[in-house]
Amino acid sequence: MKISSHIKKALYFAAEKHNGQCRKIGNKLPYIIHPVEVAFGVSRYTDDEEIIAAALLHDVLEDCPDVSKEFLRKEFSDRIAKLVDEVTIDGNYSIWKEKMDACLEKTKKASKDALIIFAVDKISNMQDYFCSLKKNDPVVKNFGGTPDQFCWYYSEIENILISILGKHALVQEYIRIWKLYKNNKTRV
Repeated sequence: MKISSHIKKALYFAAEKHNGQCRKIGNKLPYIIHPVEVAFGVSRYTDDEEIIAAALLHDVLEDCPDVSKEFLRKEFSDRIAKLVDEVTIDGNYSIWKEKMDACLEKTKKASKDALIIFAVDKISNMQDYFCSLKKNDPVVKNFGGTPDQFCWYYSEIENILISILGKHALVQEYIRIWKLYKNNKTRV
């Protein structure tokens, strides 16, 4: 991945906004590792700098209350703000299933570019969740849902990705990784 000034600006912004946040997994990894992982994953499927920048910023609207879509529009671009918004779960949900239902409904309406970010993000989250589950890590409770609920959720995502992106290489990668967890509950 070429690190352009556009991507670097998004990286610095995401690092600043996620400063002090940690991943839900038990090893206290700085949160910024996740957006960087998603951006690298996205760069395997596109060299579009705005999509990669949006991947770096994909959680700022959800996790950083001082960041708005309008701010992203002014600071970056209309398209980046729209992509980030398309992968952001709106609202506060106290019930895990309601939050995931809202996420799935929004995902069905997302652009193909946003779905690339979404799919790579879900691959990263899936790996973290099932690896924590396999290790009997008590941090699994931080993810919210039960293992059966997560199986339902990731299966629904698979269906959405297939219906919108078809045989895209990313869909095939998602299916490959999901099958490993679904069938074997093994680490990828």
